[in-house]
Amino acid sequence: MSALGGWILGILGIVVIGAVIDLVLPSGRMNKYVKSVFAAVTVLVVILPLPNLLKNGCSADEFIPNIKVETDDKYLEYTQNIKKNYIIKGLKAALSNDGITLGEMSIEGDFSSVAPVITAVKINLSQVVIVGQSEHINKYELIRSKVCRYLSVDEDVVAIYEN
Repeated sequence: MSALGGWILGILGIVVIGAVIDLVLPSGRMNKYVKSVFAAVTVLVVILPLPNLLKNGCSADEFIPNIKVETDDKYLEYTQNIKKNYIIKGLKAALSNDGITLGEMSIEGDFSSVAPVITAVKINLSQVVIVGQSEHINKYELIRSKVCRYLSVDEDVVAIYEN
């Protein structure tokens, strides 16, 4: 931080000295020359650290030392739960459009990435309501196939049970 601070103070010092000399010198040809010299010196002070940075490489750590970046695990867990609940609500809404109302269900997997990886879906059929289907249907296969199609998962990922 001392190198960056010294560089900024050098620039400010040259600017202040240039402003004072501009106020002290009378307007005329000499004032134009002095302004030109101080403009050139200011440019030199500004670009002075560039050769060292280009030769040695530049990293943000040199300018902002002692900074630690830590992840907030509670926030990450919160956002993952939001993703999971959004997927569950979407699945229930899609099944509801097909005439199937589900009760209790849970989804497990990795929700930390943009595209969640679902490893298990558990559906309790004790409260299921199926409307508009014939009497002789296999509700297990019907729900499993629709869940697999909606979530794009294999059939072995979906577990269906009744209490």
